[in-house]
Amino acid sequence: MKKIKNNFLILIVSAVFLSCNSGIEPFPEPLDPGLTGFSGKITFVGDWPQDVTRTHLVVFRNPINTSADFLPPNMSFIVDAVPTGTREFSYNSSEDNYQDLFAIGAGTYRYIAVAQSKTEDISLLRSDWFVVGIYYSEENLTSPGTMVIEDGIISENINVVCDFDNPPPQPPGGILKLSEVGK
Repeated sequence: MKKIKNNFLILIVSAVFLSCNSGIEPFPEPLDPGLTGFSGKITFVGDWPQDVTRTHLVVFRNPINTSADFLPPNMSFIVDAVPTGTREFSYNSSEDNYQDLFAIGAGTYRYIAVAQSKTEDISLLRSDWFVVGIYYSEENLTSPGTMVIEDGIISENINVVCDFDNPPPQPPGGILKLSEVGK
């Protein structure tokens, strides 16, 4: 009987240790969804336009081919307002989210732009915004870059240069020049 008890005890102990692939270590924590996102720096060159009330980095899932593409669900994320007159603004999507409604997730994003407006209140009208900078990949400076975000990873170096004297091409539905707003 003692031999059966010992064999049974050995069987139970073996089952416990064999079923734990890492011994008695705690279960690994799931990926923190707060880690999924992107970060970078916005650099401003030249004199800031007069009467600008808002400057934001905006992330779109697809390019803006019509003014309707400026609206959600294509609009995926908005970084907090950039202070007027700033020369360099570092950001991280997990810390600088303008609105909790916009939560960036894993995926591919094909148009990342810095846009300015002279409206007092936030507007979702494409005509109220002027694009002053676009994210380009280092390999191609002629068309907007693509940002790929993976679960549990912060995609780094999503950097944008805004040259007020040489603005990028405007997507459809916008104004021709920021200086012409309100005229």
